[in-house]
Amino acid sequence: MNSRHFFLLLLCLLTPISLIAKPDGKVSSKAQIYVLGDLSSGVIISEKNASLTIDPGPLTKLMALYVIFSALEAGDIRLKDKIRISETAAKAPAPHMLLAKGDRVKVEDLIKAIIIFGANDATSAVIEEIAWRTKSEFLATMNKKARSIGLATSHFEDPLGQKSNERGTTTSDLYLLSAAIIKDFPQYYPYFKLQQYEWQKRIQYSPNSLLGRDQHNDGLIMGRTPTIGFLGSISSNRNGRRILVVMGGTKSERTFGTEAQKLINHAFEAYETIHLFKSNTPIAQSLIAQGTDKVVDIGSFKDISVTIPRGKKENLKVHIESLEPLIAPIEYGTVVATLIIRLEDRTILTSELIALKEARQTGILIRGWKELKSRVLQLIGS
Repeated sequence: MNSRHFFLLLLCLLTPISLIAKPDGKVSSKAQIYVLGDLSSGVIISEKNASLTIDPGPLTKLMALYVIFSALEAGDIRLKDKIRISETAAKAPAPHMLLAKGDRVKVEDLIKAIIIFGANDATSAVIEEIAWRTKSEFLATMNKKARSIGLATSHFEDPLGQKSNERGTTTSDLYLLSAAIIKDFPQYYPYFKLQQYEWQKRIQYSPNSLLGRDQHNDGLIMGRTPTIGFLGSISSNRNGRRILVVMGGTKSERTFGTEAQKLINHAFEAYETIHLFKSNTPIAQSLIAQGTDKVVDIGSFKDISVTIPRGKKENLKVHIESLEPLIAPIEYGTVVATLIIRLEDRTILTSELIALKEARQTGILIRGWKELKSRVLQLIGS
């Protein structure tokens, strides 16, 4: 099948669907590992040792929370439900809410305690409720969900993150997990911005110092692991752009806060996100053979944007590679082309384009007449 190439030059204008940018060599960080990206476009701006396997430690609870939020969406539990605390949950190791056996606590209160200060007794209580008191079933669900959202290397062995699991995950996977929570559960994400929680006149504070450092920082969680030191996932939202950084490997909590904020500021100040195309809006047209129409509009299921260094938008080029000749009938949503975005000489995004409407096939008599007419014209021309 032949390919036809469409070239468009953009003066300004991309949410990428499949994109990883080359690491930004200008970023300097004391952190041993990090991934920095813009969730508004899906672009990874910079990374360092992103594929290094690490113990997720307290960030294991992000995966547990993903399962809990999924259970809420499925109706298996409700925020207002009260869970009876078992002896096992009450005896969970610190950090904890100091729950007692027999207490009845709302699911929402338990979730707040998990997010804000990583309460293990709260985590255990919700796990028992969802998995009918079998931790192994909940753990299996965690790993199944991890695969479903694309965590290629992660394997969780303890839903509390207490056991050593040095080859459990990578910063790349933790980045994907954090992004999935923000995208899939926006109704629960505001819990991550809470800086303290009061339970039975006892106030517990979030260890995430980034929440108070910048008013735009609104999540997620951070903690400490025996091997990599301080590890955290931080998101910040300014003027419609959401930056996410997963970072670890600093000598102190203070250094962690400084380095994480530096990366966030760099993303906002040195990069801009440019929106190119709206979802389900024609980007170009492709020729159709044997159709009632000669062309079909093509576009994307999703908005298309890109994050690039500031001052570089004039260097963006859009290349559409369309599979032609397209032969009717064509259904709405059929992949008919590939969108390729280049910045100078580097490809920064590729995305599938679809037919934005159905292309019907002409009747047999009409197709026969067109073929006959074509042959007659060829004879005359010869």
